[in-house]
Amino acid sequence: MRTTLFTLLVLFSSVQLFAQKQKEKVMDPKMIEIIKSKKVAFITEQIGLTTQESQKFWPVYNKLDIERSELFNHRREMEEASEDNSVKTEDFYRKLSNDIVASHVKEGKLMEEYNAKFLSILPPEKVVKLYRSERKFRSYLMHEMRKNDDDKSKK
Repeated sequence: MRTTLFTLLVLFSSVQLFAQKQKEKVMDPKMIEIIKSKKVAFITEQIGLTTQESQKFWPVYNKLDIERSELFNHRREMEEASEDNSVKTEDFYRKLSNDIVASHVKEGKLMEEYNAKFLSILPPEKVVKLYRSERKFRSYLMHEMRKNDDDKSKK
């Protein structure tokens, strides 16, 4: 029970990017909860986390997820700054380009930092499985979203 509650807490913080406003719509909070729970279950199963590993792993992963979401959101805001109709200078775009790249570099350093943390908690094989499972989950999620969009367009 305690592990389940903990897992759910981790899940809620791991899918923050899906909770952000998309241009004209906001994702349903119930859907966010479903996605988060699926992500935790998916990663836990794919990695093969033990209860003991889960207790150490999920707080660290959740912190990484929050930090990555903040970087992603900041980068998206920078990119959207160029989308308004006002006239922009070459210097504006040069600075924006450099800032976006700097954000990617920061994310790379963040991943390097958390990789070391994960390796102190999990065997290296499970850390590699983590990275693979994140990619698989994103693919699964995109597939489900496309499928739902197709179902809606058929109606």
